[in-house]
Amino acid sequence: MEQRSIAMELGEKIDITSIALLKVTLDTLPINSHSQVFDAHRVTHIDSASCQLFHAYAQHLMIHNSSLVFLSPSDKFMAVVKALGFESYFNYA
Repeated sequence: MEQRSIAMELGEKIDITSIALLKVTLDTLPINSHSQVFDAHRVTHIDSASCQLFHAYAQHLMIHNSSLVFLSPSDKFMAVVKALGFESYFNYA
């Protein structure tokens, strides 16, 4: 199995109340790696604003020949991503 370096571990709740801090955090991550891996196993709540930010970040990474990968996304994470139509825009491991 391929080893992946985790860029960020996501917390339980990712929503509009924390999106400004999340944006600042994303802006500080290096983009010169093959992929940015976010551990999403603990997520119990995610909203559309967060999905939109992750989508924009994934597009930004693609411009720089990198990709966004969600590691072990929780069932809740996947349910919301699917319901909002973002499932095909993200990579999973």
